Amino acid sequence: MMKIRFVSVSVKLFVLVVSALLLLSLSISILSVARLDQEFSQYQSTKLRQGNAQFNLQSRIVREQARIWLESFTDLIQLKEQSNFKHAANALEQQFDALQINHNVEALWLVSSDLKPIYQSAPLSKQVLASMQRVSASFSPDDYLSCVQQCQQLISIPILNARGEMAIVTMAISFVDVIYAINQALENQVAIVAFNKAQASTLAQAKIVTSSAAPLMKTLFTQSKPSELLLKVKMDGLQVEYQQRSYLINLLPLASSASQDFYMAQVDDVSSFIDKYQAHRMQFILSALAIFIVLAFLVYFVAGPSIKKLSILSDILPLLARKEFTQFRQTRIAQSKVFPDEIDVLINATTDLSYELEKLNIEITQKTKELENIAMYDLLTGLPNRNMLNYQLRKYLQKGTRNNCNIGILFLDLDDFKKVNDSHGHGEGDKLLIEAANRINLSVGSADMVCRFGGDEFVILLESNTSYEDAENLAKVIIKSFQQPIKICTGMFYVTSSIGIAMTDGSLIQASELVSHADIAMYEAKDNGGDQYFVYHGDMLQRVAQRVMMEGEVKQALAKGQFSLSLQPQLVAKTNKVHGFEALLRWQHPERGMVSPDDFIPILENSEHMIALGYWVIHRCFELYCRMRDMGLSDVIIAINLSAAQFADINLPDYLKRLLAEFKVNAQNFELELTEQTLVKDIDKAIETMDALRELGFSFAIDDFGTGYSSLAYLKRMPVDVIKIDKSFVFGMLENHADFQIIMSTIAMVKNLGLIVTAEGVETQAQLRSLTENDCDLIQGYYFSKPIPEAEIFDFIEHEMVDGCWKVLSSSDSH
Repeated sequence: MMKIRFVSVSVKLFVLVVSALLLLSLSISILSVARLDQEFSQYQSTKLRQGNAQFNLQSRIVREQARIWLESFTDLIQLKEQSNFKHAANALEQQFDALQINHNVEALWLVSSDLKPIYQSAPLSKQVLASMQRVSASFSPDDYLSCVQQCQQLISIPILNARGEMAIVTMAISFVDVIYAINQALENQVAIVAFNKAQASTLAQAKIVTSSAAPLMKTLFTQSKPSELLLKVKMDGLQVEYQQRSYLINLLPLASSASQDFYMAQVDDVSSFIDKYQAHRMQFILSALAIFIVLAFLVYFVAGPSIKKLSILSDILPLLARKEFTQFRQTRIAQSKVFPDEIDVLINATTDLSYELEKLNIEITQKTKELENIAMYDLLTGLPNRNMLNYQLRKYLQKGTRNNCNIGILFLDLDDFKKVNDSHGHGEGDKLLIEAANRINLSVGSADMVCRFGGDEFVILLESNTSYEDAENLAKVIIKSFQQPIKICTGMFYVTSSIGIAMTDGSLIQASELVSHADIAMYEAKDNGGDQYFVYHGDMLQRVAQRVMMEGEVKQALAKGQFSLSLQPQLVAKTNKVHGFEALLRWQHPERGMVSPDDFIPILENSEHMIALGYWVIHRCFELYCRMRDMGLSDVIIAINLSAAQFADINLPDYLKRLLAEFKVNAQNFELELTEQTLVKDIDKAIETMDALRELGFSFAIDDFGTGYSSLAYLKRMPVDVIKIDKSFVFGMLENHADFQIIMSTIAMVKNLGLIVTAEGVETQAQLRSLTENDCDLIQGYYFSKPIPEAEIFDFIEHEMVDGCWKVLSSSDSH
């Protein structure tokens, strides 16, 4: 697991405040520097704009001076009174030297209107001819910035003679005066520079054409880094440091020739501005730092006491968790008396909380002791409960493992205790449990511990190393103690008990497993009639496991449609008329094949799955009867076997009502078969249920009569219609005189009660003749037919029955 590092709140608060102040200071510094950068950019832009404006202004001045000079010149030579331009050409030649000196005119041309030279101080170039052509075409002056090897301003002006003929005077004027004028106006250094077009030029590759300070310009240009490309400098300018001075270089595009680009370079001394800029930036940083330090001290001064109180509180709060309340309150924390804050409120609240927690802790301790008694002892009987049993049994088992001792328990359950609750109420049942607990307590030794496990179940934990013989003797004593009735108020209750015994036999075993073994043995005793004990052995667990597995398979079989019915005919003995069919359950298992009902019905007799399976059987019988009715057998009866759990289910009457309404059939066509054991478990309840179902029209038959609790006493009370003699008597009736007498007496007794007698298991003609002669009403057995699968029953009825009767059998026929 990753270790979590503790960081105190004071450190977190300090880091938070410092981070916030640093962020604030940094933001102020960034904004201040950004503002200074913006001012510098504005200064640079202003300088560039001023240079451009001065260049245009000085160029215009030069043009105006040239125009004024030419107007004065034409007036002096009285050109408008002359018929040609020869005198003008001579005069220009004489004035050329003066123009060079006074106006920096580097070349002078006079041409006719058809551009033929009248006077020229230098050969005509393409740029000069182009300017003259524009004047000839427009009859107006033209100025042009021409840069080839150097930059000149070409000014072309038209003149007229007395005859109205036009000539053109063109001057090529140097930029020396312009540069000087800009230098004087802006107080900076100006130069005209050229860059080669053939490559990505750097500032150091500049060719200085004209400059107001050529040495400085050359030095600054060569001082620039090789990475300072012309394009970058043209866009952003360039700051160069030289001899502890700062210079700003800006380039203004002038003109372009085939091989070179020409620019006017402005160099401004920005040392004072940079110094001011640096001073302001440092001032901003120092101010931000000062603000940060002042705020940090202020926060520390304000938050310091609170942080200290929180730190002390965090150190002593764990004392509350350790229940050291007095020591917690002995720690004093200084509080503000003038201006109390939330932390002071928290300190007071935790002090109050300590008193409340101490009070609550005392109450919890007292209640815990009370709850331990409640948790470990049964409130009704005063005996140790299941929790105490588990606790003590675990101790016994640990001790037994160390000392190789045998540990044993008895699991006891009162037989049919539910009847007492149902018939006399839970109040009487509780009194019965108290008396039962007393009888068990009196039966056991002082070293044994009696526990109420729950409901009507008790567990006796035997002293260490008790033998099987002693355990069984104790079980016999307890069972014997319940042979006497228990008197509750004015009532007498006859209650028996079933006991399961389980021992460790020196093996390692869990407490829950040992209890489970005793519980299994107890249910084994119950399944065998109760009022006895059983000692656990491994086969019992296998039977339980088999039952659990079988229950799961039955659930799947119901879902997958693996169950079906087979129907065995019941015939009137004297007429061979088909009285009805008994529905017998069959299970076609996908792996084990056909599973006999004897293999799964006894196991599932009392399970909830048997109830679901029973309802399926009933529903299927209704479906089969409807098909028989459609074939003309409307008066036949289908006998349906009900399990004990099915018969006891409170939903049975309502379910049968719904089926009668759904299929629109009469209940008289269905006979419900019950075993004697099912009926005698609770005779009163059985009679109540049977009466309710007889009101719907159902009849009842007692199956396997003679094998269980055959008694005229209950037979007279039961609203039954049919008695079925078990096949075990019929099988040996002709060879065993006792079986024959039992059958004859049963028939006579049942006839006297006005009931119908059915003999099961009839397999021979002799058995049939004997039963018929002695007035047995109905016959069922292999002599007529084995149980017929439901898929074949309708074909079988069609071929084996005529007008509702079985086909006549010869003496040798047998099915």
